[in-house]
Amino acid sequence: MYYFDWTATSPMSINAIDAYTNAASQYMGNPSSTHPLGVEAKRRLESERSAVASMLGTKPSEIFFTSGGTESDAIVLSSLLNSPSPGEIITTGIEHSAVLEFKRILESAGWKFTALKCPGGYLDPETLSEALNEKVRMVAFMKVNNVTGTVLDTKDLVRTVRDYSRKIGRPIHIHCDAVQALGKIPFHPAEEDFDSAAFSAHKFCGPRGVGILYCRSKAVMSLSRGGGQESGLRPGTENLAGICAMGAALKDSMSVMDVKYKEVLGYRSKIEKASTEAGYTLISPPTDGGLEFSPYIINICVKPVPSEVFLRVMADKGFCLSAGSACSSNSRGKAESVLTAMGIDHSRRMSSIRISMGSGTSETEVELLCNALKEAAKELGIYRS
Repeated sequence: MYYFDWTATSPMSINAIDAYTNAASQYMGNPSSTHPLGVEAKRRLESERSAVASMLGTKPSEIFFTSGGTESDAIVLSSLLNSPSPGEIITTGIEHSAVLEFKRILESAGWKFTALKCPGGYLDPETLSEALNEKVRMVAFMKVNNVTGTVLDTKDLVRTVRDYSRKIGRPIHIHCDAVQALGKIPFHPAEEDFDSAAFSAHKFCGPRGVGILYCRSKAVMSLSRGGGQESGLRPGTENLAGICAMGAALKDSMSVMDVKYKEVLGYRSKIEKASTEAGYTLISPPTDGGLEFSPYIINICVKPVPSEVFLRVMADKGFCLSAGSACSSNSRGKAESVLTAMGIDHSRRMSSIRISMGSGTSETEVELLCNALKEAAKELGIYRS
């Protein structure tokens, strides 16, 4: 099978696997234990924290290890429930379900949950400015959209919030879901001036079930309670082997990020050209459109063929593609929600296909995919050339 669903998850790198097995066999102690084996494990844990902080350009005290991006988002958003009085949170309609699913939870607690529309997959700072009001306590937006690959101008968005915050004389927490950004595009949460940001190891060839929460705000208090690990923000015995593997994967991905970006950008151009020649239309922004996007993700419309039918045809040809986010049994429904917020009409949403690549994608695989896309178009009566 040829894998083009890297946005859903990526295979663990050899270095990550080696780091996992070495740490699992070498550190048998609990980092919270005070005996020599526990102290040794704690020392390695803090070494990994410092290494991650260095790669992210943050302080070690601002790095917390979690089970993944979803939990990292959840810690920040659920902390709003600790507030003695509800307020408002502003986010975008193109967020991952890890953020949007908090709408019901927060609204049941009296919070107002505002999800802004993002025409074309982008949030206009003016739209955000108009939505800000004195009841807003938090603004959350993603860096890279997981369905279409659009990249938000987060620096302008942060500047908009900070300007308003100074105007009302009260801080507004800014959170970013940066799961699809880390290790793929230049990204440093402190430089972006975020208060918190979420990351997931399995998106950059690390293990599943491990993630990072960058958090510099002391106001964030987890609803979880336990043994006080991770400064109480994420209690529970740390997955040291997984954390070591994540560190190795992050180091690998960041060391080749610039080279891989250019390589994958070339691949995306080939897929885009083959798709349009075959009669499909682009939902993601084109490479020459002047808009910011991640080359690792491209979304096409195979109208009038439904997404599920097209995926089966491509699977029969040996290709793994997606109709949207894999974080739901109804993945197309999640993708539809994002595309609706982008202003994509119903018929195009029902025929959207996501093709995503990663550091291990090869030129040969891309050429085979391009040929298969054209073959499928002919078989399904879409081909126009």
